Amino acid sequence: MRKILILSLIIALSSGCMTRRQMAYVQDKGKKKDLGVEFLNEQKRALIQTFDELYINVSSFSEDNPELLAPGDIRTGGRSSTDYSLISYQVDEDGYIDLPLLGKVHVAGKTVDQVAKEIQEELKSYFYAPSVKVSFVNKNVTVIGMVERPGRYFYSGENINIFQALGLAGDIGEYGDRKRVVIIRESNGRIRKNRVDLTDKSLFISDFFYLKSGDVVYVEPLNRRIWGINSVPFSLILSAATTSLLIIDYVQGD
Repeated sequence: MRKILILSLIIALSSGCMTRRQMAYVQDKGKKKDLGVEFLNEQKRALIQTFDELYINVSSFSEDNPELLAPGDIRTGGRSSTDYSLISYQVDEDGYIDLPLLGKVHVAGKTVDQVAKEIQEELKSYFYAPSVKVSFVNKNVTVIGMVERPGRYFYSGENINIFQALGLAGDIGEYGDRKRVVIIRESNGRIRKNRVDLTDKSLFISDFFYLKSGDVVYVEPLNRRIWGINSVPFSLILSAATTSLLIIDYVQGD
């Protein structure tokens, strides 16, 4: 009886503790450490898609006054994502944006550098030595589930990987399952749902290491969280077990 109580106590206490293996990302198998090993997963240039928002900065030299006339840059001014949304151009369902002077310009399926070069060539008919910069506006990912700060997060670069996105959300919480992270991705009117294992190094070469704007990352809870084990009053269990052992010792001592 005493052995059964001790075993039950050990099981109850251990069920409330997180092991290092449950908390670690991209784990090494066995004792071998794969530090310095390279994984090939090239960052692909982000292509403009329908309903993307683009910020277009046009500047030019004047023949009479060769000083650069710059109306501002997306990196300055401390503007919010809402501010840039108001001055950006949204790609319509056919892949076009409507620009002053130029009218409809097809941009879908191209990089921002390609579009900037094309617009720059067209503007040579209107400006002296024009310079054009095109940037994405309001690129975002949504991180929900067992993370510290669920929410929608905006980023300025062309790409963001899954660990960077989780970092924005404050990392996975104690009861988040690092082996069961769901990525929901919409493309061309179709929604795709994939599950990734953040403890497996093959993640580095998967299609879901780099996220796409609009992706939703959902961190599932561990089974113990679903069962409510984390809310068990372990101090009460320990006290009850200790009392029971004392009583058994007292009875057997008689």
